[in-house]
Amino acid sequence: MQKSVLTSAVTLALATFGAGAAFAQSSLTIYGTADVSVDNVHKTAGVRLLPADPRTQGTDSTVTRVSPSASSQTAFGFKGTEDLGGGMKASFVLEGQLSHDTGALSQDGRIFGRQSYVGLTTPVGEIRLGRQYAPIFYSTAFVTGERFGATDLFIEGGATNNLQVRQDNQVSYWVQAGGFTGSIAYSPNAGSLSKVSAARGAAASTNNGGILGSAGSGSEAADNTGRALGAFGNYAFSPNFNVTLGLHRNLFGGAQFGIYSAAANATTTSTYRLERYDAANLGAKYTFENGIMIDGAFGQGRYDFTTSDNHMRLRFFAIGTRIPVNQWTFSAQASQIKFANFTKGKDTGVMLGAEYALSKRTSLFARAVQIRDDEGNAADAGVGAPIQGGPDVIATTFGFRETPVFAGAGINPGGTARYVGAGIRHTF
Repeated sequence: MQKSVLTSAVTLALATFGAGAAFAQSSLTIYGTADVSVDNVHKTAGVRLLPADPRTQGTDSTVTRVSPSASSQTAFGFKGTEDLGGGMKASFVLEGQLSHDTGALSQDGRIFGRQSYVGLTTPVGEIRLGRQYAPIFYSTAFVTGERFGATDLFIEGGATNNLQVRQDNQVSYWVQAGGFTGSIAYSPNAGSLSKVSAARGAAASTNNGGILGSAGSGSEAADNTGRALGAFGNYAFSPNFNVTLGLHRNLFGGAQFGIYSAAANATTTSTYRLERYDAANLGAKYTFENGIMIDGAFGQGRYDFTTSDNHMRLRFFAIGTRIPVNQWTFSAQASQIKFANFTKGKDTGVMLGAEYALSKRTSLFARAVQIRDDEGNAADAGVGAPIQGGPDVIATTFGFRETPVFAGAGINPGGTARYVGAGIRHTF
């Protein structure tokens, strides 16, 4: 356990490169991660919407849960390759996600909602077709010292938009040369309805809209709603040092967005319309000879509207370290994501973690995390009333981001969410 552990997504990204002799015959692999913990989440009530408004945003709450995916996403998958000769290989990946606490499928009930693609590797690169990770996801995944679990603060910036993580209908091209690994990708609809809101499952509809990336939102249409483009590059200067760059664009074609009310089963539509979302990030990771690792990432994004110049601009940074001591590994992270304009709200997080390796595949872990929302100023979002909050709050309110912090615990505008948990993780 002296080296930082890459996410399964990174492992799969590199699986077909640089190991031709290993695939002399057809192969099929079943793999996965089981991550379950007991945690306690406390949320404070937050602040008033406006100084003269008696309503508060949320209430104080404390809940103890058995929850999945705290240190790593609980997942299962099948991957296979066939050597076609002449430097050619065929491959596929089918990967799903479940909740060990209930046994239910995640990813809106899709059995292979994490990844589902077929690939063809050639002497000049690999082409993949199907549901895949967005290129910009890898620019963070290649540098985080954690595993993109629910307590990994690096995902706070990498997942401000669901389509920065996974995309339907993606066509990607991958190449590796020396220390460089990179990809470019395009999707005619990565997962957006003509209306965007926090509605999901049976509540998602033409009238209510739905969250970005929800099941059924990736149907292609004649317009450019949901169209996505992206690129990613990672350069390993040595086995101990790498730098990444990610670029991302969503086109929404003037899609409406708004606030969905589950009680009323209706969406209050904004007078603003989404035109596009652009994002970019940089990351780096360095591991010393004694195994201590430091990492960091910085990024920014911008939602453009067709009917207003009040575009949402946001920025994020995350830094972290992992310190191995025999069978122990200690970790720490800090992050902040904030609006550069709009509400000027921000979300600041700190994480402390510890793991004890029982074997190469099984570890015990503990995490303590806090995220504080600074509600900022009241801003006009075109929904008939001003809103407040940092990007975590606003993104979940409008359905840009599906999963709030801490495996669905969420955070109130102007409030604090604190998480303490311990569990066990097994990989197979």
